[in-house]
Amino acid sequence: MSVAPSAPTSSFSLQPLAPLSVEQEDQIILARITNDERYLRRVIKKFHNYASLAQGSSAESKQDAKEAFIVELSTFRLALKKSAMVCEAEARQVEEYQSEKLRIGRWITFDPHSSSDVCTDDEHGKLRGQIEQLKTSLEHAQMLRRRKMEYDFVTEKINTLPSREELNQCVYALVLVYTLTQYNSRMIQALENDMMAIRSEHDTQNRTIQSQKGALEAIISDLGALRSLGKDTADIPASLLGSPRQTPALDGSGVEDIAETRTTTPAMKTEDSDKEEGEADKVVSQDIEMGEVEEEDKNTKNKKKTREDMEEGEATDASSELSDPPDDD
Repeated sequence: MSVAPSAPTSSFSLQPLAPLSVEQEDQIILARITNDERYLRRVIKKFHNYASLAQGSSAESKQDAKEAFIVELSTFRLALKKSAMVCEAEARQVEEYQSEKLRIGRWITFDPHSSSDVCTDDEHGKLRGQIEQLKTSLEHAQMLRRRKMEYDFVTEKINTLPSREELNQCVYALVLVYTLTQYNSRMIQALENDMMAIRSEHDTQNRTIQSQKGALEAIISDLGALRSLGKDTADIPASLLGSPRQTPALDGSGVEDIAETRTTTPAMKTEDSDKEEGEADKVVSQDIEMGEVEEEDKNTKNKKKTREDMEEGEATDASSELSDPPDDD
C-alpha cells in the first residue's frame, strides 16, 4: 500500500504594514473631518446584523433585519445625494468667486497690454457705487442681526416672567393683602382703645366699690356698736341706770352723791314706755303760749340724745354732780 506524498504546505509569512506618510495621514484626517461617516457606520452595522441572522434564525427575525438594513441603505443613499448637491453648489460658488475676483481685479488694475481690461471712468464710478451700496447693506444687516440678538435676549428674559394675567392677579392679591392689613390694624387699634376704656372704667368702678365697701363697713360697725350698746343697756339693772356713762367717783364723794345723780333717767324711761306708738309728747303748760316749748323738755331730750350717741365708758364734757369738784366746805 503506497502512501501518496503529501502536498507541499505553503507557508504564509505576516508582513508588517507600511507606515503612512504625512500626506496620507493628513488626507485621512481631512476626510474624517469633512465627511460624516455616521450613516456609513450605521449601514455597516445593519449589514453585519443581517448577515449574522442569515443562518439559524427565524424568518421573522430575518425579515426585520432585512427591512432595517434597507432603511439604513436608503438613508445613506439620501445622504450621498445631499453631499453631491453640496459639492456641486460649492463648486459653483468657487467658480463665481473666481470670476468675480477676476472682474474686480480688471476694474481696479489697468493693464495697458490687454485691450479687454480697459476700464472707463463710468465703470469705476459704478463699481464705487456698488461698493458703497454693499457697505451700507452690510452695516444694515449687521444692525439687524445685532437687534435680533438683543430682541432674542429680551424675549428670553420676558418668557421667564409670568404672564400679564398672572401679574394682574398678583397685583390684585397684593392690594387685597394691603387692604386687609390696614383694616386689621385699624380694628386692632379700635380694640386696644376699647380695652383701655374698659380698664379705666373697671378701675373707676373698683375704686367706687372699695369706697362704698369702706363706707358700708363703717356703717355696719357703727350699727354693731349701737346694737351692742343697746343690748348692754338692756341688760343693766334699773338701779344702775342712773347714767349711760359710769363716771368714776371722785375722792371724798359718797354713795349718796351717786344715788342722787341717777334719779332722772328711770323716770324718763318709764314715761317713754307708757306712751303708745305714733303718739307725740304733748306736755304743755297752760301758761305757755302756742308755738313755745319748755326749755326743760329740750334740755332733757338733748341730754338723752347725747348719752345715746356716746359709747360706753366715754366721758362727757358736760358737768355733772359727780364730775364737779367738791366744795371747800
